[in-house]
Amino acid sequence: MDNSAPASGQNDTTATTSRALTHEPPPFLSRITRLSRIYTAKSLAFPSAWLREWKEYFYPPSTRPDIVKSYDIFFPSSYDLTSPSTLPTLFTVHGSAAAPFVLGTPRDDDEFNRTFADKYHVLVIALNYSKAPASVFPAPVHDVEALLVDALGDESLPIDRTSPRGVDDDKKKGRVGILGFGAGGNLAMAVTLLEGVKREECCPGVVVSWGGWLDLAAGGGEEGAWRWGYVPYGVDLRDGLVSPFYARGGEGFRGFIAGEGDGLAGENEGLARRLVGKGEVSRREINSEGGVKKRLEKEDERFWFEEGRVKWVLVPGVGAGFEHREVREEMGWEEEVVKDAEEKTELVMEELGGWLRRVWGVNG
Repeated sequence: MDNSAPASGQNDTTATTSRALTHEPPPFLSRITRLSRIYTAKSLAFPSAWLREWKEYFYPPSTRPDIVKSYDIFFPSSYDLTSPSTLPTLFTVHGSAAAPFVLGTPRDDDEFNRTFADKYHVLVIALNYSKAPASVFPAPVHDVEALLVDALGDESLPIDRTSPRGVDDDKKKGRVGILGFGAGGNLAMAVTLLEGVKREECCPGVVVSWGGWLDLAAGGGEEGAWRWGYVPYGVDLRDGLVSPFYARGGEGFRGFIAGEGDGLAGENEGLARRLVGKGEVSRREINSEGGVKKRLEKEDERFWFEEGRVKWVLVPGVGAGFEHREVREEMGWEEEVVKDAEEKTELVMEELGGWLRRVWGVNG
């Protein structure tokens, strides 16, 4: 694999707040081990993906997208396709709990996308990106950029391109947001920093990281293989496009959601706190109490706060990927834990949906 560094595309809006940390080659045997792990993950994922495609061909699921272009489009079930009315629009970028930047497809989020579109009367558009190690940084970021710009310019889509009331920033026209899960949270945060997106007449004024991997400079251990496959040697791991945790600049509203047992919760909390001036925090690994029956803890700012243009939600008693049925099934969670995760997913979606509607100035 050619892991030499391309230009990062760094500019003033993606300059880092810390000194550079160059991605250096690991020992030879470590490289072999990481490459083996990446291709083992790919080979194990292929049969299940193949079987799912055939099953969906004969038995189309109710959560499938309404239209498939170079992106997947979900209209609210109550929306009249002949109507001239427009819709607030949420773009989603998938991740992969098993192998970030290496595996995953937009279809992994079909259940979330369909539910969110129907429940909150929102147009949802799912974006894809090329995967490591065949495609490395910054290609996936620009893949998301290209699809995002293409969809925003598609006049056949009923995207609400009017500015929310009280928003006078000409660069943030439109009731539009982008949300990413895991690696997708990284890409969603990064793409909004690109000048090509910021120059668009209509572009996301809201970006949400749901368990996003925002700090690749701190990623080690099990994450080492996925980071090694995605980031070429010589690239600054604290470049804002690689690790949005370190980016300065960036306008609009930003939301952060994570499960209490997600190893990435700490960096999401850390960035949320820094953005509202709560100071740097020790980005501890936040451990789950495992299936403890709690609702969202809004009385404790460790779990929830909403200040200015920033929202933070830490979901108690659940781990990474709790919002995805496939993850719950693959992890073999007990029935009680699965039910708890499903209930909390609904609560978080309600919290997110309500926040977006307030930000967008949408009534009802």
